[in-house]
Amino acid sequence: MGSARTRTLVNRLPGPTPLGHLRYLKGLLGKPYDALLELHRGYGPVCAFGVGGQKYVLLFGAEANELLLTDSPRNPRFLSRDVLTLLIPVVGANAMVVSDGEDHRRRRALVRPAFVRKRIEGYVPVMVNEIHRMIDGWRPGHTVDAFADVRSCIRRIAIRSLFGDRLKAHTDEIGRELQTALNYINRSPFLRFDHDLPGTAYRRAMAARERVDRYVRAEIANRRAEPNDQGDVLDALLESYFEGDHLADLEVRDQVISLIASGYDSSSSAAGWAVYALLKHPEVLRRVRDEVARAAGDEPLSAELVGRMDYIGWTVSEILRLYTPGVLTGRTSVEDFEFGGHLVPRGARVLYSQYVTHRMPRLWTDPLQFRPERWNTAAPDYREPVPYSFVPFGGGYRRCIGYAFAELELKLLIAELARRADLAPVRSTVRPTGVATMWPDGGVPVAVREIRPPVGGPG
Repeated sequence: MGSARTRTLVNRLPGPTPLGHLRYLKGLLGKPYDALLELHRGYGPVCAFGVGGQKYVLLFGAEANELLLTDSPRNPRFLSRDVLTLLIPVVGANAMVVSDGEDHRRRRALVRPAFVRKRIEGYVPVMVNEIHRMIDGWRPGHTVDAFADVRSCIRRIAIRSLFGDRLKAHTDEIGRELQTALNYINRSPFLRFDHDLPGTAYRRAMAARERVDRYVRAEIANRRAEPNDQGDVLDALLESYFEGDHLADLEVRDQVISLIASGYDSSSSAAGWAVYALLKHPEVLRRVRDEVARAAGDEPLSAELVGRMDYIGWTVSEILRLYTPGVLTGRTSVEDFEFGGHLVPRGARVLYSQYVTHRMPRLWTDPLQFRPERWNTAAPDYREPVPYSFVPFGGGYRRCIGYAFAELELKLLIAELARRADLAPVRSTVRPTGVATMWPDGGVPVAVREIRPPVGGPG
């Protein structure tokens, strides 16, 4: 199709006028939630949005997700790196998540052995140990920020699972540095200034990332000099081979840091929302507590035990539906394509929104209600989700490689919180914030009423 024809059709894409963008100012400044829902209501499945150098095409709904997520890795119509370069200050230029084509295929194949089921289940003792450590730090009568505390807990789980115990003493330092970088990438793209100049947030983010690099490079060098199978993710990455190839040290470094960052940021965001949702819906918490008592009794939790807890599984799915950490994910179109009766041109930065999809009334009954029972396949009113209507981890060949790790971690956290802690919410409502990840704005403050000892004795 000729370029003049393409330009004519592109000009017809629905969306607000340049001046009309002022209506969505809060969304432009880093709280896109209401704006995304309103854009979908007002303009339908296709919407042009953005000003200046930040212009995007938003595609809404399960069909949009399917279009972008079922793309062919061998002959892609969409690429990820251009849109996801905003992640590079944290994950590095060689990370799988910002790779395309053969680089992505190769890196994913080399990282996959680190996340096989047997290895993931081997991390359960680390997960449970760190969850107990967090709960043991809470004192009845005190108020704590549950989001900050689960964030620290999950960061320690991620680092211990990646590195074993050698870097355990440095988890807080690594976390502080990564948080500086994460704060930067979670800004609105309309407020970013990706230039390495003194005093800028970008310079601070890159400097923080470099300090994390030093820890990771030193540990890689230690493993190369003194190989000793610790059974952690770093060992798996260093030993992995695919088609006679292996990851270079710079690639290992970026995979490790991206895995820490995603495990720490996305998983802890979901965990923070889990605490909020359970306390906001005490009837759900009661059912979780009853199920843990019935299924586990006085036994320490294991992957096998939580695998029997159906209601916790439904609760995790409902948390990931209504409080999915991802808000928007993007691709760049390699060629012109049509969607929803509109032509989208080659080179467009195309975004889909998990946040909007998971709230669409035509896809979900009572979409704003937190109702774990909707996932019960044996219920008479069960409604099977439309394909690609539930995409907390993406889909297709780029589906989050650590999704099983994240789900298991969240199930264990919910089960142990129900088993050991009586908490009360301090605020009735917590609002979301952030663009790359949906954080609870202001944390999740809770009053600690009672802490029970862990199964098997004191923590």
